[in-house]
Amino acid sequence: MFVQSKAETNHSHKNGVAIRQRLASKETLVQWENGRRHWVETSDLQGKVVLIGNSGLTDDDHEDVL
Repeated sequence: MFVQSKAETNHSHKNGVAIRQRLASKETLVQWENGRRHWVETSDLQGKVVLIGNSGLTDDDHEDVL
């Protein structure tokens, strides 16, 4: 299930997959088809948000995701 960003103007940031969420689901980590990952506001995503990532991770887990 792909998500699209309503706020993103960069054409290469389309067809993203939602990996995980934080801050009470207000932010979603999305990996775009160009390989870039970043946190976006969940309200800025269009399409059904279905997480495909590791549900064992918590907000306290730290990752270098840029």
